Amino acid sequence: MSDKKSLRELEPELRAVINAGKVAEFETHGFSMIPLLHDGGDRVRLVKPGEKLAVGDVALCVTDTGKYVLHRVIALKDGGYVLKGDNCMGTEFCKGIDDVIGVACAFIRRGRIIKTDSLSYSLYCRYRKPLLRLWQLFWRIADKLVALKSK
Repeated sequence: MSDKKSLRELEPELRAVINAGKVAEFETHGFSMIPLLHDGGDRVRLVKPGEKLAVGDVALCVTDTGKYVLHRVIALKDGGYVLKGDNCMGTEFCKGIDDVIGVACAFIRRGRIIKTDSLSYSLYCRYRKPLLRLWQLFWRIADKLVALKSK
């Protein structure tokens, strides 16, 4: 059994650190932010959000369905935020800034720190959709090759 805490369990601790003006950090789990973040091992650093989020921000939010997600803001709607993971088809909705635990200021991928104000991250954001298509194409081809090899 794993002793890792869920985001629901971590929320009070994360909010306390962030509200104290410090940077909170946690390990990511899931596949919704591929290729930026991968399941386990990668980490994200969060800071206190401003008065409101901007399109393009990556935020840890509690959605209107009570789910905890680290997704990108893709639109503003009815005083809340439409969120979507970089590797997702569907969207989530966060009702407002009170449901935002923190906004990403950096990602740690394979031990390398990628700050959200860096040139490499800006380039990633600009080209993330074509990169994702390449990533998905790569895995489709890899799956086919594995299937052929196993025949």
